[in-house]
Amino acid sequence: MRPNQRAAVSAAQNEATPASSLPQLCTEAADHVASARVALHDESYDAEQALADLDEALICLRRLLARGTASNLCVER
Repeated sequence: MRPNQRAAVSAAQNEATPASSLPQLCTEAADHVASARVALHDESYDAEQALADLDEALICLRRLLARGTASNLCVER
């Protein structure tokens, strides 16, 4: 998947995902990073799975950023 395609998929997933609380998003991102680490350090060494988990973690972090940006815009008004 090309970077532009990943960005489009990420944007679609961000819109389709229901709103989560900030702690839930942080926990979800951390869980995906932990899963990626296990995939890399497990006996099977699954790099594809690790990349998929890291992509999911990035999606969570983008959602966190979007929420922070949105809340800052509300405060500035």
